[in-house]
Amino acid sequence: MKKVLNVFKWIVIGIWFIFALTTTICLISYNDYKVTQMGKYSVIIVDNTDLEPTFNETDLLIVKKDSQKNYKVGDYIFFYNGNKTGTNYINYGEITDIQPDAEAEYAYFIGDTKVSYSDVIGLSNSTKIVKGWGIVLAIFESQWGFMFLVILPTLFALVYEIYSIVVEIKNNMKKVEE
Repeated sequence: MKKVLNVFKWIVIGIWFIFALTTTICLISYNDYKVTQMGKYSVIIVDNTDLEPTFNETDLLIVKKDSQKNYKVGDYIFFYNGNKTGTNYINYGEITDIQPDAEAEYAYFIGDTKVSYSDVIGLSNSTKIVKGWGIVLAIFESQWGFMFLVILPTLFALVYEIYSIVVEIKNNMKKVEE
């Protein structure tokens, strides 16, 4: 029974460690829009119903940014609207026109909205959808969630280890004195 509990303990610790490490990496990789960006990949948490029925609330989207030449009229893209302070800074729309820009970038038009290539997150057809995991990552990335689910357990484990070391040292000192 003791072995089973020990195995269970290490499985729980392993799962917690994976979540803690993943969350920390996601938070370190935030860009100016509070979106995790690692190289050409962005991790988007769908936290409202604006993208339904294509994407559901609580979905986690992994979007890959392609080179400029891969975008065509009729493609649906994710893009930043340039407003870093608002809540709707990630938009989704269909490219209606493409024009070369003066800075060797393309400008994409979604209706009347002009989007530069630097504001494009990626194509929707190259997006991987992880159903329901957006809420989990959102909780872990929130200030309170990160504190209660990552920082406090780490602090508890550290204090416990220090306590165990002190107890072991005291026990060894008693043995030496005897």
